[in-house]
Amino acid sequence: MGSTGFYWLKHIDGAITESLGRLFAEDGLNRRTWQVLNTISYGPTTIAALDETMAAFLSADEPTMRPHVERFVERGWAQPADDGEVTLTEEGRGAYGQVSERSGALRIRMMECLSTGEHEVLMELLQRVAAHLDALAAEAPRQ
Repeated sequence: MGSTGFYWLKHIDGAITESLGRLFAEDGLNRRTWQVLNTISYGPTTIAALDETMAAFLSADEPTMRPHVERFVERGWAQPADDGEVTLTEEGRGAYGQVSERSGALRIRMMECLSTGEHEVLMELLQRVAAHLDALAAEAPRQ
């Protein structure tokens, strides 16, 4: 892939990030808080389990997802239990449903320029490139 291909991948990533960012901001969320809310929506979880699920996003600046959960508790969207598990409240499930519906509609609009077959081919090609890059990274010498 020439540099033009990398340009288009970066452009698409930026456009998706910007569009989703605007959508999430309508509800006082960002991409990370949405990911945490989405994870909690699957059922009761602990901070430790959230951190494990979100490990790829943890850093020195953000070593835990706890602050996101605490914001959901403050908003009345999540409720901690005595055993440390966190669940969505009725209000949280409603908010999650609304944002989920809007983000799903946005994703559909983003891909409406492709036929179903083209979308399937695109996803297959992107998955193949991702798997190839993962294999190359695994082969790279550790420093």
